[in-house]
Formats: sequence, structure tokens, C-alpha cells
Amino acid sequence: MKKSILLMVLALSSFAFGQNVKENRVTFNFIQLPTNPISEQYSTYNVVLERKYEKANEDSLLAYQTKLEQASAEYEAQMIAWREQKKLVLRDYFTKMSAWQKAVNGGNTAAPKPTDPIIPPQPVQVEVPQPRLHSDITDDQVINSISLAGYDKGEGGATITVGLLPLSNVDIKMTEKKSATSVKYTYTANYKLPLEVKVEEPTQGVVLQTIILNSVRSYTIGSYDSQYDFDLWWVDNEDAFWIDLEKKARNSALIELNTFVNNKCGYPVMSYSTYVYTVKKFKDHQYNDLTNAYTLANQGYSMISQKRDRSAAHAKINEAINIWKQMLTESDLNDRKARVNDKVTALLYTNLTEAYIWLSDFDTAEMYMNQAINSGVGKFKRAASDLTGLLNERKLRWNTNF
Repeated sequence: MKKSILLMVLALSSFAFGQNVKENRVTFNFIQLPTNPISEQYSTYNVVLERKYEKANEDSLLAYQTKLEQASAEYEAQMIAWREQKKLVLRDYFTKMSAWQKAVNGGNTAAPKPTDPIIPPQPVQVEVPQPRLHSDITDDQVINSISLAGYDKGEGGATITVGLLPLSNVDIKMTEKKSATSVKYTYTANYKLPLEVKVEEPTQGVVLQTIILNSVRSYTIGSYDSQYDFDLWWVDNEDAFWIDLEKKARNSALIELNTFVNNKCGYPVMSYSTYVYTVKKFKDHQYNDLTNAYTLANQGYSMISQKRDRSAAHAKINEAINIWKQMLTESDLNDRKARVNDKVTALLYTNLTEAYIWLSDFDTAEMYMNQAINSGVGKFKRAASDLTGLLNERKLRWNTNF
């Protein structure tokens, strides 16, 4: 019984402390560095479109012509065979009619007249459906869809070559959803529309070359009360469907292309949210220094987007760091009632981890992150672990550019 009471008291004590931690949400912008940087001497880019779908159109037209010729040859062969069959039937008929007429003319009026000939149906040439060709797209549609952050459009710098491939693997699927009084039939078109991307510049040559969007995408056609309602719609809208699908698939692909190229080679301004932790109250201790550090960190983080190297923010962030590190000199991990006990210590480690990430001092950030993770304080162990991805990505991009 005493043991249960003790555990309950400890749990309540831990909960009470947890309530004293204040999560101060901070949202700020930063300039993301490229993973595939263009040489600093270039500040312009231009976009070139390669119409890869034209080859698919040529192949379709060639296949169509081949099918036409094959269908024509097959039809001609069938007609030759039919004419021979027709000749045989008529020859047999006329032979019988000749004998009949001679018999009648000779006085045998009871001679039975031959039945009319049964001529086999004349062959019908198989209709070869015309190929569904990919529609053209203007250069401006592609050029205007790409805006490389940190660069101006112009000649002499980087060239972004976009290879627009054909729409393919279109597969229309139907799903049904039943309710108490009705059934809805939803039709979706799955498809693929990959893009080839190449970024090159005079000094380094090719800095990026790949194929993106090579996975299956989907496009919702609509929902219907009956499968036959869809069939009715399809009779009148099949051609319009293909045009609309290709248009929307291309628009979607170009939007994703712009994001991809900026992520790899541009300097887009990104938004980021995090927490700077303070303590609202714990026993009779005061935490004005934590509040001041939060204010300084917030001010510093708001200045990160002013320069690509984030140097404008360093002074304020370092002021906050100095306060947190000074507080660490009071750390007493064995005294739960201390102003800087194990939980406040883990809080400081977490704040320091993020601050050093944005100062691009990744070794120090990793040191404090590991200390927070190994602190045994669940909240800050999780918070520090969540910073692992941020640290690794910022480190990769920083080391690639500086």
C-alpha cells in the first residue's frame, strides 16, 4: 500500500513538473541551400523543352499505318477468296438452271426449278481506330512553370532542360461505396507521366540529371449513381476525357517539377516551426533568464532568412546560447528540487541542440542532442530525437555549399 502511494506521489510530481514546462512555438523563414548547387558566378537560368512525347506520336502513327496496310491486305485477300466462292456458287447455279431450262423447253414442264443461290456474305474491311495522339504544348507553358528561387531568367547561366514524356499506363478503375439507400460508383484513372530533368551550367557541366514522377498517379473522373450513368457519360465525353486528363496531368507534373528543381538547385525561402522551451514555475525558483533566452532566440531565428549563411542571426542566437550554457553550470542531476534539475538540464540540452543547428555548428549540436536523448527525460528525449532529421539535412546542405 505504501509503495502504491509512493508511486502515485512520484507520478503526480512528474506530471506537475511537466505542466510547468512552456512550449513556446516559434515560426520563422530560412533560405534553403541546394543539394546540387550551381556555381556562384552564375545568377541566371533558362528553360529548354524537349518534346519527348513526339516520338510516341510518331510511333503511334507508324503503328497505325502498319495496321491500315495489314487490314487492307487482309481485306483484299478475303475479297479474292470471296469472289472465287461466289464464282463457284454461281457456276453451280447456272449449270443447274441451264439443265432445268433445257428440260422445260424439251417438254418436261414438271422439272423442278433449282433454288436461288446462297452467296456467302461479302467481307467487310476491319476499321482501324485512329491513334490517340498527345497534344502539343508550348515552350512558354513549361518555361513559365519554373521559377528558380535565387536566380533571374536569362541566358549565360544555368540551363534547365525538361523532357516531357508521353502520358502512359492509363487504367480506369471503379470503386463502389454502399450506404443504406444507395450505391455510389467512383471512377479513377491511374496513369504515369514522368519527366526528364537536366540542369547544367558552363563551369561544372551537368549538376543534376534524373527522371522524376515515374510512379503511378491518379485522377478522379467522378462519382455516379449507376455504372451505366458512367457509360452514358463516356459515350459523349471520351475524347474530352483524354484531353482533360493529359492537361491536368501535365499541369500537376510541372508544379512538382518546379518544387523538385528548387529543392535541388534553388534557394527557396521555406517556413519552419519549432519550440523554444522555458519553465513557467517550479517551487520558489525564478526562470527570468530562460524567458530572456527565449526572447533572444526568437529574435535571432526571425533574422535567419536575411542571408543564405544565416550570419545575421548569429549574435542574437549566441546570446541565448550563453544564457543556456550559464544555466548548465547550475545543473544538479541528483536534486529534483534544484532550479536546474535533471529535467531543466534536458530542456537546456534540447534548446541548445536546435540553436547550434541553425548556427551550422553541427558537431556541437549533435553533442547536445545526444545528451538530451540520454538524459532519461522522456519529453526531451523525444524532442531531441525529432531534431535528428533536421540536423542531418541542414548538415548535408551546408557542407555541400560551404
